[in-house]
Amino acid sequence: MNTKHLKDLRVAVVPSETGNGIDQSSTIEEVLACEETIVLSLTDYFQAQNDEDLPIMCWTFLFDISTKENLTGVNIDGVHYDQRRIDIGVIQRIIKEHGEFTATEIELDASPIKNSIGNGLVNVSELVEEFRNDGVETITYNDEHELGYSFYAYDDEELSDEIIAEIRTIAEDYEADCLKTEKRCED
Repeated sequence: MNTKHLKDLRVAVVPSETGNGIDQSSTIEEVLACEETIVLSLTDYFQAQNDEDLPIMCWTFLFDISTKENLTGVNIDGVHYDQRRIDIGVIQRIIKEHGEFTATEIELDASPIKNSIGNGLVNVSELVEEFRNDGVETITYNDEHELGYSFYAYDDEELSDEIIAEIRTIAEDYEADCLKTEKRCED
């Protein structure tokens, strides 16, 4: 296996609970100057991690040893995969281009269900009903009766990845309808 591209990569490991002054915003120069820093090749780092030879609480930094360039968090391959962020980006782009909408306006067959509990006699459901650029408005129902409204920002952890993915699908369908309408109006 040709691993030339890995030969200059190093991982600096620094204990985080010893009061050494190193944190995630430290420069590579500061990290390397710290007496507690352990510098490992990329492959040795993974082996040490798997063997549990490293401090449990520590900061890790990826850097190029020849240039002393900090590569921690750098997008070196052009792709950082975070499906939730991608979905939220698509939702916000669509709403910015085509406007906010409600489940009623787009005649949605079924609103996304954020929460639902019931025993057959008493059913309480929280449904996503309004789609805004910065988040969603939900309505909580006790059977057919409205109990209240809540707002959740897209980056709110209370909105699951599954709900965000469902909202993206709804937004994409909304966009497709908007584009069809625009096309009809042009003709």
